[in-house]
Amino acid sequence: MKRKTTLKLAAALIATTMIATPFAAAYASPSEREHKGEYMRGEHGEYGEHGEHGKHGMFHGEGRARAVPLTIDEARTLVDAMLLKMGEANLKTGDAKVSEQAGKIDVVLLNASGDVVEVLKFDEKTGRMDRGTRHDLRKLIGKPNKDKAARFDRKFTADQMTLLANAMVIRFGNGELKLGDISETPRGTYTATVTNQAGDIVREMELSSVTGRPIS
Repeated sequence: MKRKTTLKLAAALIATTMIATPFAAAYASPSEREHKGEYMRGEHGEYGEHGEHGKHGMFHGEGRARAVPLTIDEARTLVDAMLLKMGEANLKTGDAKVSEQAGKIDVVLLNASGDVVEVLKFDEKTGRMDRGTRHDLRKLIGKPNKDKAARFDRKFTADQMTLLANAMVIRFGNGELKLGDISETPRGTYTATVTNQAGDIVREMELSSVTGRPIS
């Protein structure tokens, strides 16, 4: 193979990886990241997309403003998806409203009895949960289930897959993108389109109904 052809193929592979990585890699489930030594690194785990500590840690890039501020409904969707991915049957999402603190959104977290156990605070500009809130949530929920096999025993329904896909676009779309069509394939996976605000398709993904994540 000529050197020029080799360089072209290498460039194509690099470009493909750069496009696929942001959605596929960032959407690892909490339990999967826990087993890689990245517990609470982001939705889920679901608490954020990046690491909390170090230059390239959990919340690397935190503070980058969204093109469009996070809305109340979007914040609630993020919490609903977080609880679903974590399998937290004893917790549920309560009211969501604009916080008394400027630029923040409060989402109430309830126990099975309907009692308030935590108020989750999101930053409208970044779309992320506040650091203090994540710390409190970690103490409340504890570590995810360490049973590696358990995460492959479940299968999300069509409605659940729509919720997870929508949350993923909210978290990584910077307020510029939205979920388009999502449908089940003959082999049991789901295909979802991501569009701009005008409705033009900018990305198509195939999602696993077991993990809720893009299939690489």
